[in-house]
Amino acid sequence: MTGIPSHLELVQGVVLPRPVGADPVLDFVNTRSDWTTVRGPARTEWLTSYDAFLIWNSYVGLLPPATVSRLREQAGGKPAEAVRRLHTALEFRADLYDVLTGRTTGAAFEAVARVIEHASGRRQLVRTEESATWELPEDLAQPLDNIALLAGELLTGHAHAHVRRCPGESCGWLFLDPRGRRRWCSMATCGNRAKVRAHAARVR
Repeated sequence: MTGIPSHLELVQGVVLPRPVGADPVLDFVNTRSDWTTVRGPARTEWLTSYDAFLIWNSYVGLLPPATVSRLREQAGGKPAEAVRRLHTALEFRADLYDVLTGRTTGAAFEAVARVIEHASGRRQLVRTEESATWELPEDLAQPLDNIALLAGELLTGHAHAHVRRCPGESCGWLFLDPRGRRRWCSMATCGNRAKVRAHAARVR
């Protein structure tokens, strides 16, 4: 496949947006284009199937390949549940966007909180050689649970104050800007488009 825009990458046969958010939670939010209408259909949706969701999780380092392989096998045996899990993830993504951008309603915040609290309740304390660690059950809910737990850390941590929204036309992607110097999700896309429009306006 050729001619893929610079902000996208072909991963295991699936086109996915390159990580630009500096945080996997924000990169999850950025798996659809055009957040102008949060509840409306995306101009481009990259999480088009549960399998694409698994591939994205592996791409950003949230799930190891072996886990992805086993979850693919589970999804093959439970296709209806896999579709439901994907739908839940996309609903969570929309609610999370509202919360992260400060456009939240009480309902959106409560929905995000429910998903995070549910994921937290599913963690299991597992003994390791040195001490212990928290793990989630390896089932079809695991990919979203991973993201939900990270979202909880983002929302309750200092990084939340540094979340910025790209002002690019028909964009709205989110990214961390701890130094206060970043304006665009990517200079190669929204930044360059803005420069081109500004130049065209000057020479009219």
